Amino acid sequence: MTAVDAPVGIVGAGPVGLVAALRLAGLGVASIVLDAQPSLVKQGSKACLIQGDVLEILDKAGCADPVDAEGVTWRVARTYVANEEIRAVTHPKPLGYGPFVNISQYRIEQVLAERAAAEPLIDLRWDHQVEDVAQDAAGVTLTARTSGAEQVLRFRHLVACDGVRSTLRELLGVEWTGYTHKDRFLITDIKAELPLAKERHFHYNPSFNPGRQLVMHPQPDDIWRIDWQLPPDADIEAERADGRFDARVRAVIGDIPYEIDWVSTYRFHQRVVARLRVGRVLFAGDAAHALPPYGSRGMNSGIQDADNLAWKLAQIEQGLADEELLESYHTERYAAARENLRVTEATIRFMVPPHPLRRWARSVLLRLSKVLPSAERRVNSGRMAEPYVYRESPLIPGAEAHPLLGAFAPDAALTGEGAPDRLRRLFGRGFTGLLIASDAAGAARLAAEARSHPWAVPAGLVAVLPAGVPADGLPEDVTVVRTGPDGLPAGYAATTPVWWLVRPDGHLAARSTRGESFAAALHTAAGARVPADDGTTPEGDAARVAAPLLRGTKA
Repeated sequence: MTAVDAPVGIVGAGPVGLVAALRLAGLGVASIVLDAQPSLVKQGSKACLIQGDVLEILDKAGCADPVDAEGVTWRVARTYVANEEIRAVTHPKPLGYGPFVNISQYRIEQVLAERAAAEPLIDLRWDHQVEDVAQDAAGVTLTARTSGAEQVLRFRHLVACDGVRSTLRELLGVEWTGYTHKDRFLITDIKAELPLAKERHFHYNPSFNPGRQLVMHPQPDDIWRIDWQLPPDADIEAERADGRFDARVRAVIGDIPYEIDWVSTYRFHQRVVARLRVGRVLFAGDAAHALPPYGSRGMNSGIQDADNLAWKLAQIEQGLADEELLESYHTERYAAARENLRVTEATIRFMVPPHPLRRWARSVLLRLSKVLPSAERRVNSGRMAEPYVYRESPLIPGAEAHPLLGAFAPDAALTGEGAPDRLRRLFGRGFTGLLIASDAAGAARLAAEARSHPWAVPAGLVAVLPAGVPADGLPEDVTVVRTGPDGLPAGYAATTPVWWLVRPDGHLAARSTRGESFAAALHTAAGARVPADDGTTPEGDAARVAAPLLRGTKA
């Protein structure tokens, strides 16, 4: 291959860029991460919530536990109209993390950057401002300025994670579709011991922000994020100078002592790039899509971009797939971005009605919501983020055949000495074939059938058996795990032994009761090259290569 400074360059050392680098490193691919800032910059709560499923991505890089331990985990979202609670939605408690963990983006970045600095395959370089970019059929040439000197770097691929004001997006002339909303919003982080449950509190037309809305989110260390919709004539700097800002805060919290930690105003965006893949440059996170904060979809969807992209770049770097695999990154994550925009647009139209008739209709609905359940159900306070289901991916043909195909794999408790405690902890280092059966004989049959055809890429096989069932007769290189007392979530099992193919990003790519179809499904899901005539991959025997990726027990 052409000489490069690193296989992958990443511009932007925020959560998305750092996760991309860490996931690539976990898959054996080196990267150089460049950021224009001299170091991490604290910006208050900024993105203030990470979803439990997204913490599973951080878990693959060993970064989830400190974030989870420090953050404020909550399950209840409360909605109020004119200071009266109309709804309290309790989200299910997952086996792993969440469902929602409130913690500042800055603290997440600290955890990720510390991990990246200790990773030999990641070269993290601060104070590198991108000035130019050019690409050809073999790679990308990037010009950056650092300490007054120009530096030219060469990569096979470049990932643009440089935020909503992306320099790379402008340099490449990528269309930035959508709009920026005219209304302004105010974020204030205060430190105070409030007599409120540490949950999400969403207010419509409260006495302390009449005619508009206000959201409160708890953060660690008694920090509360208060997010106001502002009237057009609000002047926050003048308020802070003449004392009205204190009155604004006191109207919400009363006479409780508080300290201001951070204040910022913003206008939200509803935007997405026309293309997430531009040759060998891939856009991710806010550089690819900008969303309102409702439902906390920005950082969460950006981290999912990084996880989706990393394994595909690794496949290409390892010679297992061609460049066209990256087209599936655009297809899958553009669809996810469009879905996020659809959901947030509905929320915006309810929160900020675009014309007088809609404002009148919303006013009536809000009044009725206190007495009519049918009206209460139509009050839109923002649907919380969740992983996108890849229903129309070229890598997951026939996804409509089963509701779990394309979805982020549901979790399950596992038992047994030496085995992971949860199903999701089996995933992330490569492709995984789950062989679900009531006994070892059924799983062994699936394994033998799966290996009756050559595999185009490595994969690990995992037999999932009920608790207490012996593993006699299973090949040594098949990892064995056993389910907990609750078994597997509905949808996994079948009346006969069944296999599921799980991608490195944890999404379910295929299923069948016929082991012979495993090789073809793996080939399609990986966007792989055709295997060699002797049945080997460029890395050798697929089962032998994949065996070290997973650990289980045979007891």
